[in-house]
Amino acid sequence: MLCPKCKTDQASRSHRRGPLEHAIAFFGFYPYRCRNCKARFVSLRPDTAAPASANRPGVEREIKATRSAMAVKRKRRELLLYATAVVLFLAFLYYVTRERTASFEGSLTPPPAFRSTDPAC
Repeated sequence: MLCPKCKTDQASRSHRRGPLEHAIAFFGFYPYRCRNCKARFVSLRPDTAAPASANRPGVEREIKATRSAMAVKRKRRELLLYATAVVLFLAFLYYVTRERTASFEGSLTPPPAFRSTDPAC
């Protein structure tokens, strides 16, 4: 933002003071203060649609590549976490629903292999 007094590019946004500055902020006018000459002025907010690094497309491309790589890593991590949870859940279901064999150590009837075929017993 150019300062209207000293014409340098040292102006930055300032805090709003009073109800008047709050009211005009509704219409897009914001307070600025020059770091060079300390002048305070109100101006329209510059267009934020154009990024500051628009003249450096390599930087934008690098940022986009980094963000997409981070997204891929995040998706891979989530997929691994969900797959592990599903495997553990299936193992739990198998353990709960498996057919249990009877333990013959404490039972009164002998195991089927040792039963006699004699009806008198």
